[in-house]
Amino acid sequence: MRVEEIHEPIEVIALFRKGKLSPLKFRWKGRAYPVSQVNGGWNTDEGETRFHHFAVMSDGPDIFELTYNQSTYEWTIEKVSLVG
Repeated sequence: MRVEEIHEPIEVIALFRKGKLSPLKFRWKGRAYPVSQVNGGWNTDEGETRFHHFAVMSDGPDIFELTYNQSTYEWTIEKVSLVG
């Protein structure tokens, strides 16, 4: 498995339900990726800013780390773990 650091802004369609956030689809480099599975989620804090991280899969075996900045309401793709 090879991990690529990305750190780029992306567009995300997400669901907020019962106090939980879940990404459903994201657009990166002009391509739409439906989220087929959320493998995990965790939070980190930097000062007063909370970041929500999600490890997600789309159509293939690759794993994407998406991050939501709770202060700026912006999403980024942090990493891609390329399988194979």
